[in-house]
Amino acid sequence: MEHRPGRRRGIAAIVLLVLGAVILGGVTVAKAVNPPSRYTEGKAVGWTMTPTYTNGESIYLEPVAKGKLRRGDVVLASVPWSLQKTQMNRVVAVGGDRIQYKPSSKVAGQYRLVLNGTPLDEPYLEQWKNPSAVAFNVKVPKGYVFLMADNRMNSDGSQYANNGPVPADKVTAQVVAYPMAKLAVWGQLAGALVLLLGAVLAGVARRARGRAGRAAAASAAGPAAIPAPAAAQPEPGEGGGEGAGRQAPVAAQPGPGDAQAPVGPGGRADVPS
Repeated sequence: MEHRPGRRRGIAAIVLLVLGAVILGGVTVAKAVNPPSRYTEGKAVGWTMTPTYTNGESIYLEPVAKGKLRRGDVVLASVPWSLQKTQMNRVVAVGGDRIQYKPSSKVAGQYRLVLNGTPLDEPYLEQWKNPSAVAFNVKVPKGYVFLMADNRMNSDGSQYANNGPVPADKVTAQVVAYPMAKLAVWGQLAGALVLLLGAVLAGVARRARGRAGRAAAASAAGPAAIPAPAAAQPEPGEGGGEGAGRQAPVAAQPGPGDAQAPVGPGGRADVPS
């Protein structure tokens, strides 16, 4: 089978382009499929939960069973400090907990809330941000939750004295991480990268075919003709004609002292041995 330059790269490029299209198409179809019935899709509103959730980001909600709220849960609740019907917040403490904060104190070089006497680790906060803009020391009543947003320095919450803990029955839903949401994001990135790689390989294969075509065309044309040198022109002489200008070789004339060989019959000179 004749080997064509760029053939393998071209085949690989086609495979990658088809694979990338399949991945992106599959992700699109998967996103179009409704999530399980217990989930309700919504959109994050505002910037109170950044960097965890940004404005306009898709979120998935599920009903909250009574008494099942846990510390660290992100919830949708009807809170007195919001003009909206509901707002996203994080459950920092539940009924019976003591939560406090002193801006003048640090734990291991970092400002932290103190929950029931233990520094609270909050990896969802940006490291350079303080966990609260105000000091507080609150004992959460039974049946209540202590809510704070992740964007602590630019949001309201239970840490302010005029707000305080919120009744647990004001929590309307819990924000959950629907697996397909993250899978869709990674699928889109993977599909885009595969398509990009396929396009690059297609370009490389095209250039290889172009170089091979130009080389074949040059080979078919053959080597360049070299002009023959011009024939020597006779010098003008007397008599013209084909032999004009050419001098016949002159035979050497014997000198006076040169011995001449006798000429034999037929004009042949006999040369003594």
